[in-house]
Amino acid sequence: MLQHQLRGTVRLDPSGACALQLTRFDLLAASPSARFWAADGPSLDDLAKGRPFSPLPLNATFRNETLRLPFSAPLPPLLAIFDPDTSSDLGHVFLSAASNSSNATAALASRIATPTMFDNCVQLSEGYRLRWTLNASAGEVDIGLEAAVGSEYYMAFGWADPKANSPAMVRSDVVVAGFTEEGMPFAEDYYITDYSECTMGKDDLPVSGVCPDSAYDDGRNDSRLVYGHRRDGVSFVRYKRKLDSEDDKYDVLVGATEEMAVVWAIGKLRPPDTLRPHYLPQNHGGPRDETFGLMRLNLSEAVDSCLGPLDADNKQDQDRIIADGKTPLVVTSAPAVRYPNPPNPDKVIYINKKEAPLLKVERGVPVKFSVQAGHDVALYVTSDPIGGNATLRNKTEVIYAGGPDVHGVPATPTELVWLPDRNTPDLVYYQSVYEAKMGWKVQVVDGGLSDMYNNSVLLDDQQVTLFWTLSTDSISIAARGEKKSGCKSEDGVITFEFTRPLKPSCTGKVECKNIIDPTTPLKVVWAMGASWSGDDLTDSNMHSVTSSRPIRVLLLRGSAEAEQDLRPVLAVHGFMMFVAWGILLPGGILAARYLKSLKGDGWYQIHVYLQYSGISIMFLGVLFAAAELRGFYVDSVHVKFGLSALLLAAFQPLNAYFRPKRPANGEVPPRNRVLWEYLHVITGRSAIVVGVVALFTGMKHLGQRYDSENVEELTWALMLWVLSAIVIALSLEYKEVKRRGGDRSFRGHWVLGNTEEDDSVDLLHPDSSARSSESRPSGVMEVQLEPLTR
Repeated sequence: MLQHQLRGTVRLDPSGACALQLTRFDLLAASPSARFWAADGPSLDDLAKGRPFSPLPLNATFRNETLRLPFSAPLPPLLAIFDPDTSSDLGHVFLSAASNSSNATAALASRIATPTMFDNCVQLSEGYRLRWTLNASAGEVDIGLEAAVGSEYYMAFGWADPKANSPAMVRSDVVVAGFTEEGMPFAEDYYITDYSECTMGKDDLPVSGVCPDSAYDDGRNDSRLVYGHRRDGVSFVRYKRKLDSEDDKYDVLVGATEEMAVVWAIGKLRPPDTLRPHYLPQNHGGPRDETFGLMRLNLSEAVDSCLGPLDADNKQDQDRIIADGKTPLVVTSAPAVRYPNPPNPDKVIYINKKEAPLLKVERGVPVKFSVQAGHDVALYVTSDPIGGNATLRNKTEVIYAGGPDVHGVPATPTELVWLPDRNTPDLVYYQSVYEAKMGWKVQVVDGGLSDMYNNSVLLDDQQVTLFWTLSTDSISIAARGEKKSGCKSEDGVITFEFTRPLKPSCTGKVECKNIIDPTTPLKVVWAMGASWSGDDLTDSNMHSVTSSRPIRVLLLRGSAEAEQDLRPVLAVHGFMMFVAWGILLPGGILAARYLKSLKGDGWYQIHVYLQYSGISIMFLGVLFAAAELRGFYVDSVHVKFGLSALLLAAFQPLNAYFRPKRPANGEVPPRNRVLWEYLHVITGRSAIVVGVVALFTGMKHLGQRYDSENVEELTWALMLWVLSAIVIALSLEYKEVKRRGGDRSFRGHWVLGNTEEDDSVDLLHPDSSARSSESRPSGVMEVQLEPLTR
C-alpha cells in the first residue's frame, strides 16, 4: 500500500490457467488512467518503461472483492497499480521468477508478507478498525489499529480486567498508538487507574489516570512496534504483544481460544512537555460506540467484517502553504521522507522547510520564490505533473515561470517572481527542470483574502495567517489556518472573517474593555478544534491545537513580532524619563523656589543646570524609543501625555530668553513682566504634572505591551516616590512661609521672581552670570560715617 488504501492478496489462479487471482481486494477510486501495471521494478524509470498488465479500469472503489487477471507468460517481476499520467504508484507486489515455470501450482515461490495484511478484521466504529493475526505457537498476536482520524489522534485497544464483575475501562491493559509531532509511529502499553488524563505523580503523590506502564515504578512497555503509516488521511499502526507478558500487575493474560472483554477508544493526544515526557491520551469526548466501546473478542475465531477501504474526509495530509505577496517562499532541497506521490527521487523540493507542500496562490497576487536548493535544482512552474522537462518524454508542457537559470544556494539565492493571471489554470505544478517528481501541486484561485485586506502576517507556528484592514473607527479581520482536526473546511483550510469597532459602544461589561488601539501592538493567539457550539465549552468542542506563544501584531506598520520580554532600549527609555521627570526637572523647580536664601546666585546655577540636564535626558529618551519602535506614533495615551510634557519643557528656556526686564527697586512691575512670571511658573509646574502623568501612563503601556509581572510593583514604587516628593515640597513650603514671617502676598509666594533677582543674568548662558557677578558690586551697600568738622 502506497496510496488509495490498496490491499489484497495475489495468487496464481488455482485452476492452472495463466491468470492472477486477487482476493480481499480494496482500493479507493483512482484516476481513469490508472491500471494494473507490469514493470521490472518499483523505481520511477522502471515504471515509466513498464506496460499495462490488464485493461481493467480502476476509477471506482473496490470493497473486499475478488478479481481475475489473465496474462500472457511470462509473469513480470513486479505487479503495480500505476497511473502513467501522473507517474503515481498506488502500490505493488513482487512476483517470483520461479512461478513462471511449468509448475504453476506452486503459487509464488517467495511470498512477501505485507504489514497492512491480517487474517481478521473487526469494525469497531464507522471510522475505526481492529485487525489481527494470531500466532498461538509463538504465544503472541499481531494487532493492527486503523482509523480515519487526524494525525493528532490516538488509537487505543486492549483487554479489560478479567477479574472485574463487569468490563470497564478502569484497570484495563491497553496499547495506545499514534504518531508523534514529527510523524513517527508509536505503540506503547498503558494502564488505566482512573477516568482522567495521566498525572505523573510528584511530592509523594501516586501516578494516576491513563498512564504508560513505564510511568509506574515497576512497569514496562511490553508492546513492540512493527510498522506504521499515514495514507490518505488514515492512521495505521501495527504492533506485537505476547499473550502472556509475565507482568501480572499491569498486563492482562490473554487466552488464545478464550472469549474475553476488550476496550477501545480514539481521541486526541497531548504532546509531551517538560512535566509529562509521554504522549498522553485526552478524554475521548464522544458518545459510546463512536469514540469508545467495550466488546467480547476471541482471537482464534475467523472474522472479517471490514468491507472496503476506510475513506477519510480529508485525504491530503501533506503540509500546505498559502502564498503571500509580501513573504518570499524559500525553496530548498532535502531527502524525501513523506513525499505525497511515490515513487520519488531521493531528494525533493522543500518550501519554507516543508517537504513538497501543496502551494496555494491567488491570481493577481505576485508570488516570490527565493531559490536556494542547489545548482542542480532549477525551479520552474509547469503544467506537467511530473516535471523534469517533459519534452524529453516527447510530451508538451506550458511553462508559467522559471527555467534552467533559476537555481541558487543559500549564500547566493536566485529570486523568482511569478504573477498568476486569469489565463493560469486552476492546477499547475512546481518542479525541477533537471529531475522528475521533485515538486508537487500549485492550486490557483481567484482573488482572495490578500486582495480584500490591506495587511497580513503569519502568526506563530506558521499555521495561521491574520489579515486586517483598519478604518476610522473599526477593524476588519480575517484568519486563515490549516486544518488539523476533523472539522469541515475547504481544501483543508479554515477561514473566518468579521468586523468589529475599535472601541465597543457599551459600558459595564467585561467585553466593553476590549479596546483595540492601532498604535499599540495587538497580542494575538489562535486555536483550532473539531467542532464548536454556542453553549459552554466541553471536551467534545475544545481546541486540539493552539499557538505556542502570543504574537504582537503592529497594526499600523503591517508587521508582526514574537512576544518577548521588555527590550533593553525601551527599559533605558523608561529609566531616562524617570530621571528627567522624577528627579532633575522637579529638583530644578525646588531649587528656584526654596534656595534663594543662599548667598549669591547658587540657587540659579542649580536651577539652570538641573533643567538643562533634565531636558537633554528627556530628548535622548524620546530618540531611543522612536528608534527602537521604528516610528513615532502619537495616538496612544502615553505618547500624547509625553509629547505634551516635552513641548511644555522645551518652551521654558525659550520663554526665559524673552523675559522682560525687571523694574528698578521701588517701581511697580510692568504688566508684561507680571504676565511673564505667571506664564513661566504655570508652564513649568504644568510640565512637571503632565510629565509625572506620562510616567504613570508609560507604566500602564508597559504592562499592556509586555505583560510584565513587575509592572504593578514598579507603579507602586513610582507612586511612593511622587508622594515623597510632594511631602518634601510641602515641608519646604511650610518652612519658607515661616521664614518670610507670614508674608501672604499671593504674587510673592506663587511667582519665581523676587526683589533680589538680577535681570542682567542670561538664562540661556549661565556662564555670563558668573562673569557679570564678578564685575558688579554685590547687592550689599556699605556706608562710611565720618565726623563733621565745624
